[in-house]
Amino acid sequence: MRKILLFSLLCAFTLLNQSCDKVDNPYPPAVNVDLDTTIYPGNWSDYIANEWPDFSALPNENPNRNVLIEDFTGHNCSSCPSAAAVAHGLHEGNPSRIFVASLHSGPTGITSFQAVNLFYPIDFTNPNVLELGNYFGTTLAGSGFYGNPSGAVNRINEAGEYFTGAGIWASKTAAQLATSPKVAIKAKLNYYETPKHGFFLHTEIEKLDNALSNDLAMVVYLIEDSLIGPQNINSVLNPNYIHRDIFRGTLDNQAWGQTLTSSMLTNGKYYLNYSYILPNQLAPQGQTSTHNAENMHVLIYVYDKTTLEIYQVIKKKIIP
Repeated sequence: MRKILLFSLLCAFTLLNQSCDKVDNPYPPAVNVDLDTTIYPGNWSDYIANEWPDFSALPNENPNRNVLIEDFTGHNCSSCPSAAAVAHGLHEGNPSRIFVASLHSGPTGITSFQAVNLFYPIDFTNPNVLELGNYFGTTLAGSGFYGNPSGAVNRINEAGEYFTGAGIWASKTAAQLATSPKVAIKAKLNYYETPKHGFFLHTEIEKLDNALSNDLAMVVYLIEDSLIGPQNINSVLNPNYIHRDIFRGTLDNQAWGQTLTSSMLTNGKYYLNYSYILPNQLAPQGQTSTHNAENMHVLIYVYDKTTLEIYQVIKKKIIP
């Protein structure tokens, strides 16, 4: 079950010009709540009173501009592991500011690199990743995404192209790290193993650069890490390859996320909230698996809907 609540906290003067009282844990009054409240192992009123975050009391954990490397890859792509190693190395060199999403799609969706067969029995694809792959590879002419491996760094457009080979990722990443943030994101994730191994994600978004005039949108990627499975490495099948940072889909099942609108705006900041039940880990077709919260995290990013540039990205572990 994937549900999202979009709301704005409203506080207005009454006819008698009485101002709203300050509360320690503000929560919206009568609104269309569409969160799966059964994820919480108790009374929902207790969650509202004790778990709903007061963002004014939360520190800004990400004061700098961070980077998302979107690595389009495939398990039967012989040169893809070397690109994945570059992305992972950049993350390890700066783990609090550089994040990776491995997206299993070709420029036309599923190609021979992503196809499932006897030797490569795990389906790493999902509708969201195929939509993104098709858009960048087919709909958006000249994006630079012509085949795997190929990656975008904060979706920066240089010379008309968003995508490059792995050899340029380091320089593009360094350039992005040196820029000032245009958007700030705060987030609080509350995970409950029982009864449904699900979580609530609460987010606050603030536009720091008033010169931003295009519509902004926010996306939340679910990432599964360190899954052992087959991979083509230099035309040799390795059955025990460690697949990292696998993009499993978005929390709201929308590849392009949610547009930030005035209905989400309160005191100059946007608020979006999600509920989500973790899927089982990927497994070969015909085999079952269980969820593993310790191997999953979310990447939350805000981007420009016109230029597609990602202005900020942060990471939240399911289990800190």
